[in-house]
Amino acid sequence: MTIDQYDGTREIISAAQSGAAGAADRFVHEFERLVWWTVRSFRLPESDAEDVVQNTWLRAFEHLDEVRDPERVSSWLVTIARRECLKLMRSGKREVPGLEQQAEQRDERSPHPEKAAVDARMNDLLWQHVNSLPAPSRDLVVALSSNDAPAYADFARWRGIPIGSIGPTRMRSLRKLRTSLERAGLGAHAWH
Repeated sequence: MTIDQYDGTREIISAAQSGAAGAADRFVHEFERLVWWTVRSFRLPESDAEDVVQNTWLRAFEHLDEVRDPERVSSWLVTIARRECLKLMRSGKREVPGLEQQAEQRDERSPHPEKAAVDARMNDLLWQHVNSLPAPSRDLVVALSSNDAPAYADFARWRGIPIGSIGPTRMRSLRKLRTSLERAGLGAHAWH
């Protein structure tokens, strides 16, 4: 952001804090895309995403008078949106009319909705990091980690590489993946 953008943001926040006519709408308009982008990154169903966005704005306006630094408003809103997403995912108490009986009949071995949502999100994050690997590493990790992984000899023949290079190359690729995950704060502790 430039100085002019900070001044504009400062002006919007000051006006919203004072309750000026239309200021709340300008504040929402200024940061609406950022809030929606954050919420959509959790891949919630659209109705849940709409609820989270609405709750994010409610929380923001409840605490708007605490904002002192316009440079941090974006990160503040992102934090609120993430917390609201996680709160929804953890609670698992989304109300869906007509599903009360089905909820009672749910198999106890099936994962709770919030666990399933968190697991799905973690799986998406893992695949984002796998897809960020260089193509040869990504192909090797994906091919040799699948349920129907080929034998090393078949993979070597298929890729035209020496069979003795597969193990060390796979290990280097997995280390790159682990490093990428750890840099993103998704080390082994995040998967439990």
